[in-house]
Amino acid sequence: MSDSLSQLLKNHNQQQAEIKKQNEQLKKSAVQATNELTDSLTEYVNEGVTEIFSKQKELEQLSRKLANQTTRYANQTQQWLTLVDSFNMSLKELGDVRNWAEIMEHDMKTVMATLEFVHQGNIQGNTKLCYFR
Repeated sequence: MSDSLSQLLKNHNQQQAEIKKQNEQLKKSAVQATNELTDSLTEYVNEGVTEIFSKQKELEQLSRKLANQTTRYANQTQQWLTLVDSFNMSLKELGDVRNWAEIMEHDMKTVMATLEFVHQGNIQGNTKLCYFR
C-alpha cells in the first residue's frame, strides 16, 4: 500500500508540476498576446494621432494662407475705395466747373443783352451815358 501511496503521491506531484508548467506556458502566452495587443492598439492609435496632427498642420497652413489672402484683399479693397472716392471727388469737381461755366455763360449773355440794349438805345435815341463820379 505504501507503494501505491507513494505512486499516487508521485503521480500527483507530476500532475501538479505538469499543471504548473502548463500554467506558466499559458501565462507566458497570455503576456505575449497582451503585449502584442497593446502594441497593435498603440500602433493603431498612433496612426490616428499622426493623421490628426498632419491634418492639424495642414489646417494651420491653410488658415495662415487664408488670413494672408484676406489681408491682401482688404488692402486691395481699401485701395479701390480710395480710388473710387477720388474719382467721385473728381466728378463732383467737374460738375462744379460745369455749373460755374453755365452760370458764367448765363451772366455773359445777360451782360451782352444789356450792352446790346444800351447800344441800341444810344443808336436810336442818341442819348448820352451818364457816368457817376
